[in-house]
Amino acid sequence: LEEIQAEVDYAKEFGDVLFIDQRQLLTFNYIQGVTLIPEYEKKMLMNEALSGHADYFAGFYQNLASQRFSLIITEPLRTPVKDSTYEFGEENNAWVKWVSIPVLCYYQEIQTYKEVNVMLLVPKPVPDDCSQYMP
Repeated sequence: LEEIQAEVDYAKEFGDVLFIDQRQLLTFNYIQGVTLIPEYEKKMLMNEALSGHADYFAGFYQNLASQRFSLIITEPLRTPVKDSTYEFGEENNAWVKWVSIPVLCYYQEIQTYKEVNVMLLVPKPVPDDCSQYMP
């Protein structure tokens, strides 16, 4: 928690800090000095991904491309697509398509705390050309 708080304290000087996941850290004041951005919280993103709501994601992608977020806190993002034999394969694939691939195109990992399933991401110094990855 001390390390995450230090990263949040540093990052908030340069832009918004986005908690896609781990909102309980804010709710119970384990991490302080930052406000939840509810429109991009995990449950909202997943709901919109399952709906294939491209208009909703256009704003999210614009924020990613402009590097609005100086730090993103999320569960570890992965990009493998699963087939129909995988439990919750469709949900996984929607998340990969609409969230994981776009986020990882513009942002890079700086730390993953495997024991608590938390990944910290910062903007890439030189973003990739992500147009081919946008749904």
